[in-house]
Amino acid sequence: MIKRFLNQLFSNPIDRSLRAKVTFGIAIPLVLVLGTFTIIEYTRYRSDLLSHLSVMASYNGQLIEDTLQHSMLESNFVDVQRILDVVGQNQNYRVVYIINTAGKVIFASNGTGIGTRLDNTNPTCRPCHDLSPQERPKGIMVPAEDGQRVFRSMQPIENSPECSTCHDPQQRLIGLLLTDIYTAPFETALSSDLRENLFWALGMILVTLIVVNLAMGNLVVTPLEKVAAELARFGSGNRDLHLEPGSQDEIGQLKTVFNKMAQQIQAEESENQALSQDLQHQTTRQQELLKGLITAQEDERKRVARELHDDLGQSLSGLALHSEVMEQYIHTDPERALEQLSLTRGLIDKTTQQMYELILALRPSILDDLGLVAALRSLAKKVLPEGQFTFTLDSSELKKRLPPSIETALYRIFQEALSNIVRHSGANHVTIHLAEHAGVFTGEIVDNGHGFNPETISLEADNPRGLGLLGIQERVGQCGGTMQITSRAGEGTRLQVQIPLPKDDHE
Repeated sequence: MIKRFLNQLFSNPIDRSLRAKVTFGIAIPLVLVLGTFTIIEYTRYRSDLLSHLSVMASYNGQLIEDTLQHSMLESNFVDVQRILDVVGQNQNYRVVYIINTAGKVIFASNGTGIGTRLDNTNPTCRPCHDLSPQERPKGIMVPAEDGQRVFRSMQPIENSPECSTCHDPQQRLIGLLLTDIYTAPFETALSSDLRENLFWALGMILVTLIVVNLAMGNLVVTPLEKVAAELARFGSGNRDLHLEPGSQDEIGQLKTVFNKMAQQIQAEESENQALSQDLQHQTTRQQELLKGLITAQEDERKRVARELHDDLGQSLSGLALHSEVMEQYIHTDPERALEQLSLTRGLIDKTTQQMYELILALRPSILDDLGLVAALRSLAKKVLPEGQFTFTLDSSELKKRLPPSIETALYRIFQEALSNIVRHSGANHVTIHLAEHAGVFTGEIVDNGHGFNPETISLEADNPRGLGLLGIQERVGQCGGTMQITSRAGEGTRLQVQIPLPKDDHE
């Protein structure tokens, strides 16, 4: 129930104010505690006061009885009535009765109610008469017939030897003095005291709220508002923020954590920005490589089409022509027909060789049949001009063939490397070394050319040498490997490639 009340209380703009929450968080417990304490204290004080007043009412009855005793012993009933009238003049007294043993009122203040017989079955009498005579109190607070509460004092008048002239000596009691005193004046005083206590309690709550609010504002709320403002600036994109801890409390710890978080976010954003730029650069390079590869593919198609047209086309046309000549002379001039047959055979050999070279340029069958080592030897023999280059290939540390996809990639890598050496290096000696250790293939190609600065070579599509290196890098990356180029001006160039091999292939 309290939780629901608090939720309803804070479900408004106050929910967005920390100062209001602090104020309510202090005010509500104070109101509950002080209110409960005031009510408990008021109830206890009222109960004690009324109890003491009830006893005092009993003492008043005893005092009135003692005052009346002399007049009653002398049977001076006029003086008895006078005394009762004097007592009755006090407005706090509702009634002052002297009742005989039959319950009849024989004396009353101002003579009001004389002759009235009191019935002990009346609800106002039952609180005492429901008890045994020994347990009946001398005073009790009861509601009167007019609806007001009164202190009722019942003082028995005991028989004495002096009273025996008028009363039976055997009677223990000869009457009862009954007084009713209104409680309203006392309750009014209690209510006034309660209002005063509530006023002071509210004043204390207000002062406490002001003092605590000022203290909490300076010590907690204001620092938190500054932290919130800085966080808002940080969230809006201002990353160059640093909060001074200033203290070792929770707010200082919050500032320290924020500073660490800000530094981490700045580092991550810088890293993400660098990764984004690198990714963009890689994407651009791949697009340029794709463009270069498409161009190279179209050039290769043009070359193949041209060779098919110029070489194979002419050879096939020559074969057709020689076949017609042989057909003309096979019966009339057998010797000339045999001569044409010999020329045709030579032309067929030439055509076959041309087709073989064309197929080999597209996909060397030796790579599939004999493996990478044999294919590289054959490639170097064709690519490196005889008399201008010496060539060495060391494969002693490569004990078995590699997976087909890796052999194909390595063949194209070394093919591009040899092409770059012939076109750009100015070298006269090339060495290729192939090895495999612990499931990792290592291959390198070294030349003794004039070298270059790798940092000056842009891996872009408009740089032929850079495009070739970019293609090598992409092929190595597709195999999950790494590439390293070592070169200096006048000291040649070393290209090293490392590719991890599948476990099933090297175990």
